[in-house]
Amino acid sequence: MSTADPGMPPRPTRRGVLSVGVGLGLGSVAAMALSACGIRLEDDAPRVPLIPTRAPIPGESFLLALWQHSTDLADRAASLGGAGTGLPARLAALHRRQSTVLQAELLRLGVPQKILDEASAAPPTTATGTSTTSPGVTAPSTGSPAPTATGRATASAPTTGPKALAAEEASDLGPTAIASLASVPDAAVPLIGSVLAQRSAAANLLGTPVTWPEPAWSAPSLAASYLESTRAAVYAFEVVAAQSTSGAQQTLARATLATLEARASEQETLAGATAEPPALGYPLPFQVTTPAAARKLAVQVVTDLRASVARDLGSANGDLGPLGALVQWLGDTEVLASRWGVPLAPFPGLS
Repeated sequence: MSTADPGMPPRPTRRGVLSVGVGLGLGSVAAMALSACGIRLEDDAPRVPLIPTRAPIPGESFLLALWQHSTDLADRAASLGGAGTGLPARLAALHRRQSTVLQAELLRLGVPQKILDEASAAPPTTATGTSTTSPGVTAPSTGSPAPTATGRATASAPTTGPKALAAEEASDLGPTAIASLASVPDAAVPLIGSVLAQRSAAANLLGTPVTWPEPAWSAPSLAASYLESTRAAVYAFEVVAAQSTSGAQQTLARATLATLEARASEQETLAGATAEPPALGYPLPFQVTTPAAARKLAVQVVTDLRASVARDLGSANGDLGPLGALVQWLGDTEVLASRWGVPLAPFPGLS
């Protein structure tokens, strides 16, 4: 009779081998099935072999910071007080709306509620990653000039009042924000781009114009595609200016026309040889022969132009030059629209 060698491990039985093989096979099948269905474990779940953990969505930290900062801006704007129809009160209301919609968008994109809860509990930051824990703006109130979000130095900024709120609005802007915007899911680009444009418009209306870097384009044909809507708006405002015979309306019409002419000139330069010659005229939605009709046309044109630029945000395809320029043009158009009495929007051109 043979005896087992005490120095050797026991040989596995056939049944044991089959049991282990079946168990591993079922585990692999389950893992593959979960992976194929897109199931991911929550960030704090125990690590299970062969089942992938949740990967953050593209641009997740940027989107979370933008959402968080919307709530912070609402509180800061409300703290300025004033009439309910005043600019701070209107900004507070639209920032609250932004916060609600951005939260829903984050959940739609697959960010777990737990991640949103953790972001809410953390100190607020701007979309460019700057902490806003202390009241007022993030730039120091004394000492050397501080760099803006666009990388350019500015003088010392106030820590309270509308100017401080303007600086907070502008702190979400700059090349870093545009690069982050280019990284978010394509379907979210128009929504998020419109929020950045709102920040630019708010800073301008609060008395602190935003300085944008010169755009660099790799696709001139894109500029040519945007040019036609600008030229049509220029033509319409030539009519508005002609029919606004005097007073504040004439002054505003001429200022708006100058802004749009400058934009058209910039787009023509960017488009280069791809730009078509301008048309001799563009159709108007109705006859304009009085100052009242001219004002009505102005309101319609800036509203339509705002929507057109917002739609174009989805056409940049991650190209930083066009994307940054479109955010700037949308913000500038929101300022023009506001001056013609169009209500400020939390998502200019989309709402």
